Amino acid sequence: MNVDDYASDTNSCLVVAPSKVNGLGLFSREEISKGHIVGRCNGLILSTPNKRTIQIERRRHITSHYIDFINHQCRPTTCVRVEGNSIALYAIEYISARNDEITIDYNCSEYSLAESFFCRCCRPQNHICGYSHLIETSQTDYLRRIEQFALPHLLELGINAKGVDRHSADRPY
Repeated sequence: MNVDDYASDTNSCLVVAPSKVNGLGLFSREEISKGHIVGRCNGLILSTPNKRTIQIERRRHITSHYIDFINHQCRPTTCVRVEGNSIALYAIEYISARNDEITIDYNCSEYSLAESFFCRCCRPQNHICGYSHLIETSQTDYLRRIEQFALPHLLELGINAKGVDRHSADRPY
């Protein structure tokens, strides 16, 4: 099985190709309109995060070959939604065929990343550590911008960490 097959076996419109962001990335063979589904991912469920997981519940993280090729961007092209024991990627902007890389903001994918890093997309570079780091360092502008894309359980964990009544929080869903 070649690299292209890892991403394509369950999502026929997706292809792995060289990335301007980092190594290999995920791209679409077809144009995708804003708000439409890009692809779904099933995989192995783990109790602890690693650098190739997306958190689907408080102590549940999904990993797969498909996820391996989704690179980080602070202004991503897609957002993640949890659908049972799988995830779905939705376009948050128009994605052109084979040109626009399918990316997510890793701060929206795990409460605390297993391995933090500095992004390659911004100057100055942002320290990417997970959603909890944004709360701990009071990055309110960043938090406001990503709130609509952050997974609901990450928002809940953040609210609990701050000691805020979750029913008083103004959330977009």
